[in-house]
Amino acid sequence: MGFSLSFYPIDGDDLRADDRAQIMAFLDARGLTVDPETHGLYRVTDGVALAFDGAWTDLELDPLDQPEPLTGSLPHATLTEAECTFVFELCAAGGLMIVNPQGQPMYLGIRGVHTPEMFPDPDDAVWIDSPAALASTLGGSFGDFQDYLGRVRGR
Repeated sequence: MGFSLSFYPIDGDDLRADDRAQIMAFLDARGLTVDPETHGLYRVTDGVALAFDGAWTDLELDPLDQPEPLTGSLPHATLTEAECTFVFELCAAGGLMIVNPQGQPMYLGIRGVHTPEMFPDPDDAVWIDSPAALASTLGGSFGDFQDYLGRVRGR
């Protein structure tokens, strides 16, 4: 059970160029590739899907050879330590801003990577500087979301 995150190279109200070379180096260092059809991440050595703590993840990235800015998503984020570390490091490497469509904060900028001018809505944005800060910032939203789902499902 989780919630959704998206990753964009945001600059105000526009998309800017991502750091494709750094994203590719990040994936290469971890032995990962992007499937051009499913956009999922897979190990180069055996084609096994990316997993965190033994659980498959549906993290996706646009094809690395597309000319448009690269974006990504994690439709079912769980906020485990391994997942938050991977997301934070991927976004820092590629200059991608984390977007939380569930609510506040909507935009999570990485200190040292993003500038205040890059936030589409500075009043709905926060700075993070570590995977732990990512988990902590979204933790309240995740807990609220889990409580809501439990009430809707009658638990």
